Amino acid sequence: MALRKILGEFFQPPRLAVFLFFAAFFLVGQQVYDDYGIAWDEPTQLEIGKANYRYLVKGDPSLLEMRDRYYGPLFELFLVRVMVQVPSREMYLSRHWWNFIAFFAGVVGFAILLERIYPRRWFVLLGCLFLVLTPRIFADAFYNSKDIPFLSATIWGMLALILYLQKPGLLRVGFLSLASAIMVGIRLPGIFLTGVVLVLIGREMMAHRLSFLSGVRDGLVYLILSAGFTFAFYPVLWHDPLGELGRTFETMARFPQYLPVFYLGQFLSPQSLPWHYLPVWMAITIPIAYLFLAMIGGGVTLWKWVHHPRSVCYEASTPWVLAALWLFSPWIAVLLLHSALYDGWRQMFFLYPAVILFSVRGWEHLHKMIVRINFSLIFQKVLIGGLLGVVFVPVTVWMVAFHPYQNVYFNRLAGRDMQTVKMRFDLDYWGLAYREGLESLLRLDARGRIKVFADTPAGVRNAAILATSEEHRLDFVDDPGEADYFIGNYRWHPADYPYSDEVVSIWVGNAKILSVFRLTPIH
Repeated sequence: MALRKILGEFFQPPRLAVFLFFAAFFLVGQQVYDDYGIAWDEPTQLEIGKANYRYLVKGDPSLLEMRDRYYGPLFELFLVRVMVQVPSREMYLSRHWWNFIAFFAGVVGFAILLERIYPRRWFVLLGCLFLVLTPRIFADAFYNSKDIPFLSATIWGMLALILYLQKPGLLRVGFLSLASAIMVGIRLPGIFLTGVVLVLIGREMMAHRLSFLSGVRDGLVYLILSAGFTFAFYPVLWHDPLGELGRTFETMARFPQYLPVFYLGQFLSPQSLPWHYLPVWMAITIPIAYLFLAMIGGGVTLWKWVHHPRSVCYEASTPWVLAALWLFSPWIAVLLLHSALYDGWRQMFFLYPAVILFSVRGWEHLHKMIVRINFSLIFQKVLIGGLLGVVFVPVTVWMVAFHPYQNVYFNRLAGRDMQTVKMRFDLDYWGLAYREGLESLLRLDARGRIKVFADTPAGVRNAAILATSEEHRLDFVDDPGEADYFIGNYRWHPADYPYSDEVVSIWVGNAKILSVFRLTPIH
């Protein structure tokens, strides 16, 4: 009887659909993880992990002199331990595989979080689809070892907080403390969760769902444990905890990034971006249907709070208070601290699950409206299926058509076509297209040695993901006058390059994201 009950529960359509989704998601990741090039920051991130590992194992003090020593080391340390070490191609491919696994774990956590909010598992599946079928998030899941693991850790941190709020206790405080420290250990902005935790504990005390003494006790235990775990996860703090902690916050609040940002057709300093930089980037790179649903969900929530202010403290409002704090408090902190943003909004990807929570609520509201209308059951199902098709089919088709360049996705709010977008925003700022460009060049020119000038460092770095025999055929030079070929991905260069003999080009829509030009006659 017990086995029959378990099987009956498992084969319920919503639960089975979620399981099949994760199985398909995993298989897709397995098939495509080796399609992506080396992202601009990957060699730096690799060196951060190695330096921290050498400090841990050998006491190598070179970590303490690194420019990037304050970057969260936790996930990079993990990658150093699990990835293939040599040769370089296998090393980077294994990094991409484990990066995908980190994202997969984040989506699993998001499913559990959604299930805590929505007992109807169809909404769980919907939320997971929103997350996975967001082109830029999907692409970054394979090579962005900073922002995607941090997004996943943030999801688990918020799940730990929801679990605590639903049933307070010291064991759950411990889980929450560990999750908070993991967030900070991956990226320092994870400290924002501490503020969210303390605000929501205070809210529970005000609503008399948590006694004053229990709230104070839990808050103090949380602060002590999370501080201890964070210290353990940050080797650079060990030799001078207070001094290094202060320098860590100062560096990350005003990160020394001086490369220009191409935004709305202008080159700007990362430290002097307008307040609307983040919302504009989110608005033009999240699928419009998802944004529309999030606006409905946010509007429904706000309308309820404005007309019934006390409902903000109701237990039923807890997920939406959490989502609002999750979405807005980091953005406000960025504005107040004048923190540098660049490369789109990737540093703020961890806000995106909060947007999706409101998107799911928006879909829930639309679903209720359709059910209330006196349509036949068949018509309701057809209408709902049609709406789901409108939401997911176009973006899925785009992701498949332009694989593996989902990282250059823009919606129609960014411009009428990709060439228009190219004149307003950076496209392949990661430099991923260099891989395909170099592979195409090596097929085109069969000589044993080819001199190449790369417009940005990412062009040189992507040679490391080629087969060793092919990588050795490339001779990168510092002067175009000495090169056989020029290769460029149009970063900081929206106009055409001043060369005419184009032999390789990669397009997304009607915009070129990479070109290779022959510079000298080949004999």
